[in-house]
Amino acid sequence: MGLFSVQLHPEHGPARAGRPVESLPVRLRLAARAAVRNTRAEVAVALREVKLAAIAATNDARIVGILLVLAALALGLEMAASFHLI
Repeated sequence: MGLFSVQLHPEHGPARAGRPVESLPVRLRLAARAAVRNTRAEVAVALREVKLAAIAATNDARIVGILLVLAALALGLEMAASFHLI
């Protein structure tokens, strides 16, 4: 037996974990489908927002990268000028 081992009785196995959907009342089935549909829509909206945030962060990172390159070039020019190489 491992540290997290569990023994299940056959009647409690994964095959019997859920009830058939047809055995539920119609109102409960409709409510469950609506809840799943609403949750799916909410997840889709959240994923779109995450995608937009990632794009914005990537654009910000590109801008910062360009500024760092320009700063490095300016520093190099300043150092070359201070050593009278220019």
